[in-house]
Amino acid sequence: MKVVVAVTSGTEDPTRATLGILAAKVAVERGHEVIVWLQGEGVVLANRNVYPTVQGVNMPPMKDALEFLLDAGVPLWVCEACGKARDVHPDNWVATASYKGMGEYMDAVIDAERHIDF
Repeated sequence: MKVVVAVTSGTEDPTRATLGILAAKVAVERGHEVIVWLQGEGVVLANRNVYPTVQGVNMPPMKDALEFLLDAGVPLWVCEACGKARDVHPDNWVATASYKGMGEYMDAVIDAERHIDF
């Protein structure tokens, strides 16, 4: 099944950010094809200098879950406007990150069988 997981939180709400990344990890573990869409404050999770510092309340380390996604080759789509506004760019992002626009996100959502927001 194709799943798009949208994460809109980052360092300002580490619990919500962690929940989104954990949901994506579980979907991959269960054999689903996953795209993680990062928008708003969530784009900071694609910054290799920031994501290791994000820790949700009473949550397993988000760092471990995100690195699982990276090792699995899961694409992290960074809203281009949001990323540029928050200094998230190719010089500091993680290996599977890339800029995408709202049109590409909408195409992925329409093509996906499930869409989950965090």
